[in-house]
Amino acid sequence: MTSHGHHSRSTTSLHGDGHGDRHQRSGGRESKHKQSSKNGFTATYSSQLPTESVSFLFSVNEYDVSYGNSPAPRDQWDNILPPLTKNGYRLADEAPVFRYRDGIISKAPEYVWRRLITGQPGGIYRQDENGRFEGQAFNYRAHSIFACSPCLPFIVADGDISLYNSYMRHVGENSTPPYVEDSARCWHMLHFDHNNGISQANGESYGRPWVAGKNPSWVPSLVPKVFKNHTEPQTLSRGLSGEISIVIGLMAFHSPLRHPSWVFEQRWWEQNSWQGPSSAPVYYPPQADAAPRGFLVHVCLDFWHVPGVPLDHFRESYHTEQKSIIGTFEAQGAWVRDAGTH
Repeated sequence: MTSHGHHSRSTTSLHGDGHGDRHQRSGGRESKHKQSSKNGFTATYSSQLPTESVSFLFSVNEYDVSYGNSPAPRDQWDNILPPLTKNGYRLADEAPVFRYRDGIISKAPEYVWRRLITGQPGGIYRQDENGRFEGQAFNYRAHSIFACSPCLPFIVADGDISLYNSYMRHVGENSTPPYVEDSARCWHMLHFDHNNGISQANGESYGRPWVAGKNPSWVPSLVPKVFKNHTEPQTLSRGLSGEISIVIGLMAFHSPLRHPSWVFEQRWWEQNSWQGPSSAPVYYPPQADAAPRGFLVHVCLDFWHVPGVPLDHFRESYHTEQKSIIGTFEAQGAWVRDAGTH
């Protein structure tokens, strides 16, 4: 396996580390609890925390793009790109949240993705039955992913692109263009690291621009045929993995326009297998001159905190452990297993 830092690194929040406490998870057992409140927030903590399950929260929000009175930007091959200025994007103020737990996808109605302040990062917030905020889930990873055209299937940027200006680096360029401000985000073409037949998606343009192994059952349903591997005929594909926010974004293109969560409501991703159509999504941009379509995918730990309340040592360790569990699965597991593999 090729080792890269982003699989093993400590994944800090895209918008700064949070500090807080663990919410109650019943797990069919009674737990002892203690409560703390600050600034109107109340948190319930569980003394019995599972340590082995892979569990996280995620939301998918569709970008509304506009070029204003300017022509759409294009790459060096004349493919239309998303806007390169943050003013070209709008997001819905709220988005539903889903929970992944050991291969099972379910709605998480006690959470909502929301941007509280215009121009600031959104987050996944826990709310009570009356809609009052109780706390915020810890950030894990977020990506903006766009399908541009049949000739430029996917480009990926770190974080919420509506908060930053962006640029597309030309092939062969190894440095940031001098006219780009330091805060700008770079668009990268989708690439895959290869790990014994598992394709590990990443948004940093390392690895290869094709998947690992032959005959992946999730091509073309999640990844277009242009990414098929023609160089490793002896290796069978074993699955799709890598950065989870990118994998979720690839699935979301099966959702109708303006309904980016639809595919997850249908539970087409279940038991770490793709159970939706085997054909390519019908909602990709249909032609080279069509407007790109894209999403913000935000992934958080299944673990919320009260802003301003510090973590005790036990919960700080649990917070670190949960990041490590997800990161290990990204590097060693398969979010979407190939048919016939385990």
